Amino acid sequence: MKRFALLVFAAAAAAIAVARPHDADAQAVRGRLIDSVSRMPLPATLVTLIDEHGTERAQTVSDASGQYLLTAPVAGSYHVRAKRIGFRPLVSPPLQVSGAEPRTYNAAIDPIPIALDEVVVAGDRQCDVEAGASTAALWEEVRAALAAVAWTSRSPVYRYDIVYFERDLSPGGRQLGHDSTWHYVGFQQVPVRSAPPESLATTGYVITGESWKYFGPDADALLSDAFLRTHCFETKIGKGETEGLVGLAFAPARGRKLPDIAGTLWLDRTSAELRHLEFKYTRLPEHVDAPQAGGRLEFMRVPTGAWIVRDWSLRMPLAKEGRTPTGQVGAPVVYGYRESGARAFEIKGRDGAIVFRAEPLPDSAVVVAAAAPPAPPAAPPTPATPPVDTAQPAPVVPVPAATAAAPTAAPAQPADTTPAKPKRTRSRRSNDVLDQEEFSGSSATDAYQLVQQYRPNWLASRGSTSFGNAGSDALQVYVNNINFGDVTHLHDVPASDVVTMRHLSGPDATTRYGLNHAGGVIEVQTH
Repeated sequence: MKRFALLVFAAAAAAIAVARPHDADAQAVRGRLIDSVSRMPLPATLVTLIDEHGTERAQTVSDASGQYLLTAPVAGSYHVRAKRIGFRPLVSPPLQVSGAEPRTYNAAIDPIPIALDEVVVAGDRQCDVEAGASTAALWEEVRAALAAVAWTSRSPVYRYDIVYFERDLSPGGRQLGHDSTWHYVGFQQVPVRSAPPESLATTGYVITGESWKYFGPDADALLSDAFLRTHCFETKIGKGETEGLVGLAFAPARGRKLPDIAGTLWLDRTSAELRHLEFKYTRLPEHVDAPQAGGRLEFMRVPTGAWIVRDWSLRMPLAKEGRTPTGQVGAPVVYGYRESGARAFEIKGRDGAIVFRAEPLPDSAVVVAAAAPPAPPAAPPTPATPPVDTAQPAPVVPVPAATAAAPTAAPAQPADTTPAKPKRTRSRRSNDVLDQEEFSGSSATDAYQLVQQYRPNWLASRGSTSFGNAGSDALQVYVNNINFGDVTHLHDVPASDVVTMRHLSGPDATTRYGLNHAGGVIEVQTH
């Protein structure tokens, strides 16, 4: 009997150094970056050290105070390049770097925005991401955002309250039963990790054997030379639910025969901020046909300037051995999917200050304070099927294993080796109203940021076949009963004008506003 294990993310190697301005290494450049207009520090800015031949020799991300430190491999002449998300990069004059004391270079960066509308042309396809004007422009913004995500996720200064979930889906993606949810509270460096980039490039994103392991990409994997070397890229203009976005699509390079991923990194067309990544698996082993298998990561900038993976999900196939008409063993048959993931409910700094908060936790939620996320609860064992042994690296999301002799058989779970497991709880419907009392004192500047901070689930609400479904209806905005268009127009409503906001699900929105509102509606009332 072939066993199909489900493994989401495993430990990864760090690719970008964390900025430590207090270190005084030889042959180094240190400094501070500020906004030339507001004079405020610029955190989460990608800073690169470039030699006289134009080769990048070191990179880091500025910290919360805008400080950075870059160490040169050898003494020589270098340029410092600072890339702030959504703005044109700054390049320093030549700097002579040598000796035991770091060279200091402070810079005030002019807030000159990038107009992606002017440089992105749909259909620009390149197997060298920097070869075409459109792909290079998008990759510049994607790279800066992913570097900030990677740096933030490794910074040991954030305390996460994370809600994990797990659900079973039909072969068509329809949810079966209720969610299982459990919670983790504690400091952790990386809420989402993948396998080492070179391992993904050489062995693929699905590993077969006694059990099958599915890997999804993290920021380090996407930034790696290995990923760029094994994928081709194409620019896309968003439509439907991605209206107002531009995408950098990627797919395995021609001739690559390993199990891989294809997907799109979506950026806001106006601000150039990275919004989300969606991907699907390609070339699954043994010709497994699982069109719904894939994943999604939602990115968000918190008020401190740091970037986080706000929530993520991965959809993995449940399969059994197929039979030919003559009774012989055939290709595996997918009889459903296991979807698991997590969402950040609250993030605090070490001083206890809240940098991000979503909707309130359910009253019945189980909160577990631990050094690593707890494993999911075990399902009743299937007598004819032994449990699958899967290794669980920490601190990663625990993932179930699935083995079945028939479509109706319950998936088997890994043996219970954890000291304490949370009980299953049914997820509750989210709070559909946001008013002034709750967001009073928020640093958000527009209605979109208010929703991001207090009701991110409104922006992430999706149907059961959301991955890659470009035809699904977009979430729409009504301001004082007037249709403003898609959800990106929340940026046009100043936060100071908002009195209350209400979210209507697809069915409720269709009942109230008629057809073409299946994606839901956010109603905004202003002064």
